[in-house]
Amino acid sequence: MLKVVEIFYSIQGEGFYSGTPSIFLRLHGCNLACSFCDDALHVGDYKRYSFSKIIDEIKSYPAKQIIITGGEPTLYDLREFIDALHVEGYFVCIETNGYKLENVKNADWITYSPKDWDDIKKDGWSEIKFIVSKDSEIDKILKLQSEKPIYIQPLNFFDKPNFENLDFCIDLAKKYPHLKLSIQMHKFLGVE
Repeated sequence: MLKVVEIFYSIQGEGFYSGTPSIFLRLHGCNLACSFCDDALHVGDYKRYSFSKIIDEIKSYPAKQIIITGGEPTLYDLREFIDALHVEGYFVCIETNGYKLENVKNADWITYSPKDWDDIKKDGWSEIKFIVSKDSEIDKILKLQSEKPIYIQPLNFFDKPNFENLDFCIDLAKKYPHLKLSIQMHKFLGVE
């Protein structure tokens, strides 16, 4: 059983798969309490769903890409659930702060967004995404060497872009072209 806050269908607005129609599964709970978190839903109400109930519900959507997010999805051991999704033909993406990457190691794509830049995990992820503001100390990001995509994403307001932070990130990406810009496209489009 998983604690499910919501299941919805939209467009992925961040990272490598930005623009891809996707099913989102938002799980309840997080191991952190970040002041800049743009999703207060993971601390509110939830329903307990079995794996089969989730799969039955997501089959109503035409996409075959599912993004499991939160909160923090690695609070749960999702390996068996990911296997069940694979059997149904789903491409499974995880969005995580990296709490317990071993709980999602069989996912197809893992977006790792570390909140402690002093303790960045070297393995177990497909892309890394840093939430950056104009006041961020970016030295640790610049020192990171990886063949995998390194994204910088402006720290936005809860439901809309922060153009000051966006301008800072654009300038940063132009100065350091190994960095890629992720803009939370859904906030510009006004979709969930």
